[in-house]
Amino acid sequence: MILSRNIQIAVLGAAWLAASAQGQVASERLPCVIGDPNTCKLPACKCPSTQAPIANPPQFLLLTFDDSIQAATWQQSQSLVNRKNPNGCSVKATWYTQVLYSDPYLVTQWYAQGHEVADHGVTHKTPEAGEYEELEGMRKWANEYAGIPLGKISGVRYPYLKYSKNGLEQLAKMKFEYDSSIAAAGEMWWPYTLDNGVVHNCNGEINLCNAGVKAPGLWEIPMYPINRPDGAISLMDPYNDPVVTNPISPADVTASYRATFDKHYATRTPFGVYTHPVWLGKAQPPSIPDGGAKLKAVEDFLDYALSRPDTWMVTGSQLIQWMKNPVPADQLASQPYMSCTPTPAPPANICNGLAGGQPELCSLPDGAFSSCYGCPQAYPTLQNPSPPSSATSRCKVPTTCDTLYWDPVGCKCLCEADSCKYTDSARPVNLDPKSLDQPAKGNNTDTGAPDQKDDKSGAARAIDQLGTVLLGLGAAVVAGGW
Repeated sequence: MILSRNIQIAVLGAAWLAASAQGQVASERLPCVIGDPNTCKLPACKCPSTQAPIANPPQFLLLTFDDSIQAATWQQSQSLVNRKNPNGCSVKATWYTQVLYSDPYLVTQWYAQGHEVADHGVTHKTPEAGEYEELEGMRKWANEYAGIPLGKISGVRYPYLKYSKNGLEQLAKMKFEYDSSIAAAGEMWWPYTLDNGVVHNCNGEINLCNAGVKAPGLWEIPMYPINRPDGAISLMDPYNDPVVTNPISPADVTASYRATFDKHYATRTPFGVYTHPVWLGKAQPPSIPDGGAKLKAVEDFLDYALSRPDTWMVTGSQLIQWMKNPVPADQLASQPYMSCTPTPAPPANICNGLAGGQPELCSLPDGAFSSCYGCPQAYPTLQNPSPPSSATSRCKVPTTCDTLYWDPVGCKCLCEADSCKYTDSARPVNLDPKSLDQPAKGNNTDTGAPDQKDDKSGAARAIDQLGTVLLGLGAAVVAGGW
């Protein structure tokens, strides 16, 4: 990748998003099949609606990050999540994580902090982005080298927001719980399941309304754009619009977030802040300008939003748990999924993403990173997203223990109380897409023994390489893509 092309590509990408979002506004009921409330019932099914499911709901705020979790994007994320919810617990956020250029140990740390690790594929490249091999490869890698239980990887955001009918139906077969790739504007849709089709973004570039989408049980969390002072709307990274070389001012970014949030707050429709954190960090000339002022603009908005009564910053998974069993705002703090910390407190002297324990440094020709669970023999690729480990005595997280209580050096689960017991019953990893059409066999149970072998089981647009930059001493990072 030639670095000087990044700004041009970013401009093209921002223009594509703006054009797509602009086409979504509809003043009338969208012409899509809506589920029958008599047969579509919670918790398995939710009909589309612009009305809150109950009276006096909380105001949900979603902060999301896209792409790789690595040193160059870590501090920005930590700055943004350094806030509290009304119950005094730390706010939570979702990172739609890609494999390429991510540091597995930082992924483990993100999970250990109580945040959500969601699926954003392996390479972030088209035409493969969002295909089965991409999404399944990320599950395998995140589980084996970051220790994330498969059952906790429940959400997806398609790179470049390039969702499709087949893709969404595939997510349902893969047993993902939700997708959050489809923008909404004009009408404030609450999350709903795709049992009976898609009802928003009907005038967008990808129109799936009346397309016959059938993805039973798969939730869609709409992405909510903001209104800019120039009359246009922005979806992701509004601090880079209308073009990254001449964006709106940080003050206008904060004001736009606030004005649009206030409209959502009036109806309590969820609201989102969608970022690629590389744009909020230090300058990476010539492609990435300094993002300090942009970061401050987002921080100022988050402080404003969280100062409003009954506003909670949650993960996509937490929002879906609430949607399945909605409770009034004054009861949210008592819900188990909103608790501050795990019980009992996880041990702090093992390699589980908390303060204790030392990850191994994995130095490979294509890049270096750290992991609690051994080092792969080769750098991850789409064809081999989770290579077998080199000689190591470290043990992978089994399906019978949560990451926070698993000692990968002692190969032992340190959970001794019923409250921390965990069994991962998620669909086992299978890199063969044909497996979705085969009857399920058994579950994903394993004992965490040391890994000795690997499981054996394409016209891109100008924006398909968006955001590939070099960070420090030639280390490659994908950032700024959707």
